[in-house]
Amino acid sequence: MSQATKELNGSQYQVVVKSGDKSETSSVVTLTVTDKAVTQFFADVPLNNQFFTEINWMGTSGYSTGWVQADGSRLYMPLDGIHRDAFAAFMYRISGDTGYQAPAVSPFRDITPSTMYYKEMCWLSSKGIATGWPDGTYRPLDNVNRDAMAAFMYRYNGSPAYQAPGSSPFSDVVTSQLFYKEMAWMQSQGLSTGWPDGTYRPVTAIARDAMAAFLYRMENPTK
Repeated sequence: MSQATKELNGSQYQVVVKSGDKSETSSVVTLTVTDKAVTQFFADVPLNNQFFTEINWMGTSGYSTGWVQADGSRLYMPLDGIHRDAFAAFMYRISGDTGYQAPAVSPFRDITPSTMYYKEMCWLSSKGIATGWPDGTYRPLDNVNRDAMAAFMYRYNGSPAYQAPGSSPFSDVVTSQLFYKEMAWMQSQGLSTGWPDGTYRPVTAIARDAMAAFLYRMENPTK
């Protein structure tokens, strides 16, 4: 949209493709209009990327460093899954809790003080955001699924008082499901809209681009 005006900033759009009696609707895209040129932070996230604003914000805010290449450029790898260690790093940086000191003894038996993002994973534990598994592990290289992500974000926000609805806002999530309250809370806060087909897909691993969108919405609320 080359003639976008400031009045259109924040406008949301979807593309509907119809064929006969069937139709497919794209995800919602938010238009961002700025007064100045936007610099592309990550080489693999061009301005026309669906989540350009959110991913670029991750880079310019210092929440994600990406992968530095030999030529000095940075890659974000938006379609890769987000690992539990990197997720801890994102949350820690966003919190701004720079005074935290990690313990000498790990709270998880599968990470040590020499493990990458040890401090950040310990911080998640100290805040009650991540409890790990019953066997005492954190499993840092596992992908973060969408149900667990909802739980992490709900706890990060202080586990606010919230009464989950009696009917699920998502067609593939039932009220008796683990983390139902947290997933419903995500929807109520506008942090996750789910897919156009009404699903949330709770056990699907989150890609790094979608994670940026969730975090951006959390830090830049519209509700």
